[in-house]
Amino acid sequence: MKKLFIKAMALSFIFSVAACTSPPREVTASLPLVSHSQSKPNKKIIPQQYWSDLENVTLNYIEHPTYQIQLGELYTSALGLTCRELTIVDKEQQVKRRIVCKVPFLDENNKQDEAWFLEKEIIESSSYVDL
Repeated sequence: MKKLFIKAMALSFIFSVAACTSPPREVTASLPLVSHSQSKPNKKIIPQQYWSDLENVTLNYIEHPTYQIQLGELYTSALGLTCRELTIVDKEQQVKRRIVCKVPFLDENNKQDEAWFLEKEIIESSSYVDL
């Protein structure tokens, strides 16, 4: 009886160790998390002169006569868009954070086009909630 107990313990130990040694399966998304419209967004378009700066992964700042604009890293949004966070400082030293994304759309002639657009403002709260 004691040998049977020892064998059962050894087997359960071996099975538990074996279960922990295989890696989890790797999952990759083949589709964006949400779909986007093919019509031109109803958002503020970034002037075309800044598009190459926004696409440049090595650039950290954009030269602008009125604002100091710091560029965050390029990333892919849930829609599969190329986006970047901007930190904008105006003359009064007011800091705003905005997101810009390169959005593909169909133009008036039903031809594929793309442009950089400002996304909705990021809302930051200075108050904290204690639970």
